[in-house]
Amino acid sequence: MFKPLIITHQKMKKGMDQYVQTLRLFSRNARLFLVGTFFMGMGFSGFMLLFNLYLKSLTFAEGRIGNIITVTTIGTVLMAIPASIIIRRIPIKRLLLIATPIASISYMMQVSTATYQVIMAGGFTAGLFVVFFRVSAAPFFMRNSTPKERPYLFSMQFALSLVAGIIGNLLGGFMPEIIESTGVMPHIAYRVTLYVFSVLVFAAVIPYVLIKEKAVTTTEPMKIHSWRLIMKLFLPGIIVGIGAGLSIPFLNLYFKDVFSSATRMIGIFYCGQQFLMIAGLLLAPVVAERIGKIRTVVLSQLLSIPFLVLLGLTRTLWLALIAFLVRAAFMNMAQPLFTNYAMERVRHDEHAFTNALLVIAWTVGWGASASVGGYLIEHFSYSLPFFTTSVLYLISTIVIFAFFGKKEEIKKAYSPI
Repeated sequence: MFKPLIITHQKMKKGMDQYVQTLRLFSRNARLFLVGTFFMGMGFSGFMLLFNLYLKSLTFAEGRIGNIITVTTIGTVLMAIPASIIIRRIPIKRLLLIATPIASISYMMQVSTATYQVIMAGGFTAGLFVVFFRVSAAPFFMRNSTPKERPYLFSMQFALSLVAGIIGNLLGGFMPEIIESTGVMPHIAYRVTLYVFSVLVFAAVIPYVLIKEKAVTTTEPMKIHSWRLIMKLFLPGIIVGIGAGLSIPFLNLYFKDVFSSATRMIGIFYCGQQFLMIAGLLLAPVVAERIGKIRTVVLSQLLSIPFLVLLGLTRTLWLALIAFLVRAAFMNMAQPLFTNYAMERVRHDEHAFTNALLVIAWTVGWGASASVGGYLIEHFSYSLPFFTTSVLYLISTIVIFAFFGKKEEIKKAYSPI
């Protein structure tokens, strides 16, 4: 099924030269969007690292934390399809300039109070508006790139968000302890740091202002011709989302509860994870050129599963850390390639709708299972969610290969508008 990858020094040098030349093909708009990705990634990753720990410092139980994650995803799900319709009628730049500040303010709202209902409302609002960034990314890249650089562009966006995440996680790991050393309470130290990350999300407005977008909007009603194909693309995403929601949002709490890791150490763990994820993401387009996008997705997801099982079995920190790092590197190689594959398989006028459904697939699964995962952890242990996630990842991988593995060659790649 998979051809062996034999890499020589000459091939590596040639590959690096080709890689750099392809990166130079990125358009100005694509580069500006990537800068926005950097600010969003730095703010969002730092916020996600600390938010659960902040809620825990307010004595919120895992079940309630799971409910807050769920209500945030409900906002994303409710807005995803409307966002895909709006993107066809209003320029993406204008939408980003509206949605980004509102999302930032919503994050600030969540950390300005200890009231459960207000935190839930802030999460719901954030979910409503962050989705515009997620839904618009793939159509924006399809409009501002050619087929040659697209796999690199999709992977670069994900990789750049992780580079930003390393910075965000380092800040998130050390800032609360520095602030706490001045004599403030732990939850206040978390709160101040979370404000900083909310402002970094807002900073994404700066590159978005500089984008020069062509008029590609339409008032024609949306017509979907590829329903069967889109549903096939949707199914593995929702299975992965359900699996991920059971355990992945709680990995920071896992290190805190099981191994009594300090916040700064958890931040360092996440930085290490993102370094490996970046390496995987940069390697993914090269591997995909050799064995194909879908086979790369299948292989990377399969390789991640044993390490997820290990997280559920071990109570040794160094083993858990290795599993944490390697699992993320393999599993996250798949996402940008699968999105790129989906965009090439559907018609250009179906890009926004298809990407919205892919966002919904992941988000519905994640949100629906986060509450269940929190309940299982609170009443049983971390092991059961990890094992269940592993089974669901395996099912998703089998579905992807069954649907697309034998149809790797794309007969017709539709051009961007």
